[in-house]
Amino acid sequence: MAGLTAGWLVLALEAAAQGGAGMLVGFPWQGVVLQPPFGLPLIRQGLEGSDGAGNWAVFFLAGPVAAMAAGLAAHTVVEVAGAPGWLRALGFEVFAIAWLRFPLLLLAAGVPGGRGPLALLYGRLGEPESGRWAAIALGMVILWGVAALVAWRAVALGRDWLRVDGRGFRRRVVRLVAAYPFLLAMAAYAVQRPLGPAAWLAAGLALVLGCLTLRTK
Repeated sequence: MAGLTAGWLVLALEAAAQGGAGMLVGFPWQGVVLQPPFGLPLIRQGLEGSDGAGNWAVFFLAGPVAAMAAGLAAHTVVEVAGAPGWLRALGFEVFAIAWLRFPLLLLAAGVPGGRGPLALLYGRLGEPESGRWAAIALGMVILWGVAALVAWRAVALGRDWLRVDGRGFRRRVVRLVAAYPFLLAMAAYAVQRPLGPAAWLAAGLALVLGCLTLRTK
């Protein structure tokens, strides 16, 4: 439940931040639609006409960057404040989902049929067929680093409730509090926020699970 709730919050925040950034760079606001079946907000904005590369970058990057910043802030605040366990778990899930989602967005920009804000930015700024391997390589490097950060924070969170002696047990803790909630949320909300074909989504989620396991110390 924490993963699904956090996933909804991350995707809603991405949409809100993108909408606000779009208004700042001149894309007209055309209303908000709550999409069934989960009620995720969709900000409608006019994107007609030719705009500079900077405007497109602000528009498409604002959502993921804002979600990552908010996730880190939420996790930090509830940990420092010593919030109740359920709130600390929710804060961690928002952090984990926002940060693990970013490299998947970048990987989606490099695969044929990929979707998401970074794939749309990639298409707007240049030839979609060029530089795909560079985007994939960059996404892999970022995922490798983010997985280590998320695994470290998951072990720290689990240590307050469980003994985390032994690397094997720490890996199970990371899968329980980070990997499985992320996989569930991304699979569920792919109905409304797909990042690519179903086979690619399955491969991407397996990649996240593998990186989290390997990066747990």
